[in-house]
Amino acid sequence: MQLRRTFMLVAAAVLMAGCGIPTPAAPPSAKEVLAKPQQSNLTDGHFAVTGKITNNGVTVELVGDGALVYKPKPAGRFKFTTTVGGQTLTIEEVSLDGTNYGLTPASNKWVATKSASGIDPNAFSGASDQKYIGEETLPQGKAWHASAKDKDGNAFDAYIRESDGYPIKYVETQTGGQNITLSFDKYNTGEVIKAPPADQIQQG
Repeated sequence: MQLRRTFMLVAAAVLMAGCGIPTPAAPPSAKEVLAKPQQSNLTDGHFAVTGKITNNGVTVELVGDGALVYKPKPAGRFKFTTTVGGQTLTIEEVSLDGTNYGLTPASNKWVATKSASGIDPNAFSGASDQKYIGEETLPQGKAWHASAKDKDGNAFDAYIRESDGYPIKYVETQTGGQNITLSFDKYNTGEVIKAPPADQIQQG
């Protein structure tokens, strides 16, 4: 009886294998996840900015917005405000064609600096320490969660929507508990990012 039962179990396993029952797909690698937005039909994405930074021992909250342009060429912008000593300060940055343009309360003009890193989609492709964390269900849908470090060594977590490869959220964490979160709320709106007018730029 035991031999017959074993034979039936083996036969059933063979039959099931022959029926083409699919095996679960392997999870994507971190590199694949981080490349999804550039490979999708995404042209641009708008996001809200929240977070906190520490300057001279003082931690301040950030709030603002920005956008990343993926096609036809990578670019980005953000603008956020913070309150220091009861005074509201505004900081802006534009990244375009390998140049970062920054405008702070300390300058009356945009300061232009050549840089390989900036606020553009390439900053979130992950330069090192790429890790696939797992799958998560967010209000915007199921998302792949991966982490990495950018070219400046800043660690970040990326949440990429599985249905279309669009970014849902990026969370950058720096030393001292500083963090900045980009939460995407609009896609493919025709965002165009331009450099500031030439007469408003000074070289850094």
